[in-house]
Amino acid sequence: MNSEIRTAKNRSRGAGRAILWIAAAAAGMARAQVPPDIEAGLRKIGPIVDPACTAKLYRPLMPANDVNSKVTPLYAGITIARDRSFGSHPKDLLDVFTADKGGRSRPVLIYIPGGGGNKTEQQAREANAFYDNIGRWATRNGMVAVLMQRHPGANWDDPARDVSVLIQWVEGNIGKYKGNPERIFIWAHSAGNGPLGTYIGRPQLWGPKGVGVKGAIFMSGQWNVAPLEIPGTGGRGAQGAAFAGAGSTCGADQPGASLGIIAGPSAVSPAEAPAGRGGRAGALPPVDAATQLARSTLPEFEKSAVEMLFVSAELDPGANGAMSAFYQALHDELCKKGPDRCPALLMAKDESHMSEVFSIDTGDKTVSGPILAWMKKVK
Repeated sequence: MNSEIRTAKNRSRGAGRAILWIAAAAAGMARAQVPPDIEAGLRKIGPIVDPACTAKLYRPLMPANDVNSKVTPLYAGITIARDRSFGSHPKDLLDVFTADKGGRSRPVLIYIPGGGGNKTEQQAREANAFYDNIGRWATRNGMVAVLMQRHPGANWDDPARDVSVLIQWVEGNIGKYKGNPERIFIWAHSAGNGPLGTYIGRPQLWGPKGVGVKGAIFMSGQWNVAPLEIPGTGGRGAQGAAFAGAGSTCGADQPGASLGIIAGPSAVSPAEAPAGRGGRAGALPPVDAATQLARSTLPEFEKSAVEMLFVSAELDPGANGAMSAFYQALHDELCKKGPDRCPALLMAKDESHMSEVFSIDTGDKTVSGPILAWMKKVK
C-alpha cells in the first residue's frame, strides 16, 4: 500500500478539505517510492534515529557540493544567504535559498530542524549535505526557503518565542529575497515539533500580524495537547520524550573534525541540545498536570485556521509500521470540530525517522511528492 492510499484510509474518520490532494499525488507514486537498495539499508538500520548511517544512504543522490565546498555558486542557479541573524541570541541564525530565475512574490517555506537544532546536520561527513536539500527542493518548486537554527531557552516557551521572532523576520524581510510574506508555510521535524506546536497553539506568542503562516507540516514529533489521551502511551499528549531508541549502527561514526563536522555559528553543542526524544541535555524539568494543562495548545488547535499536515514514517521508533498514535489521536480530536479543522495525514511507507527528511530533493519522492501536492492545494 503506498503512502497516499494509506493516508486516505486513515483519514476516513474525518475526511475534510485536505483529502483533495490525495488523488492528485497518487498518480506519480509509481516513480516516487524508496529505491530498493536504500529501503534495504533503512530496514537494516531499523526503527531507530540514526542520522549518520541514513546520511550515507542518501548522500550519493545529492550534488557533489555541500556546505564545506568552496565553490561559488555552491548550487547552480541558487543564491544562498548564510547565517543571517533574525533575533537577539547568537544562535538566532537562518539561511535563505532563492532560485536565480523566476518572478517575485514566491511562496515561502520555513524549515525547523529536529535533533540539536542545527540547520546543518553534523553527525558525519555525509550529513553535511543536509538540510541544504530542503532549501534546494523548495527553490526547484518555485519557493523561497528559510532554514532555521534552533537553540534551547531558560523558559518552557522560549523555543516557540524564537519561532515567533523568526516568522516576524520573514514577514518583514522575505520580500528582499523574492518571497511572499502573505504565503508562508512552516515545516518541523522531530524535536522541532515542540517549538512549532507551542507557537501555533499559544496566540500570545504571535506577532502583530497574527499567526503568520498558511500551512504547517508536523513530521514525526509531538507537543503538549493535554488533556488529550494518547492511546498506547499511558498518558496525555505532552512535549518531550516523543521517541526512544536513538543510536547508531555505523560503529566508527563519532562526531569530530576528521568527519567534516561544521564548526562556527551554525553549530549547537550536545550540551546545549533542546529537549527531545527520550530527554536531552538542556531539557527543562517536568511539570505537574495542572501546569501542563495550563500550557496546553489543544484549545487553539481546535479553532486554528492554519492548514495542517501530520507526517509519520513507517520506521519511526515505536511506530510498528502504524501512523503516530499522537498524530492520529490529535487528528481525530480536531476532526470532531468539523471538516475545516481536520488535518491531513501522511504515512510515509518504507521511510525512517531521518530518511523522511534526507530523501527530500532526491528521486525518492515518497514524502516530498505528497507534501508538495498538499501545499499547492492550500489556499
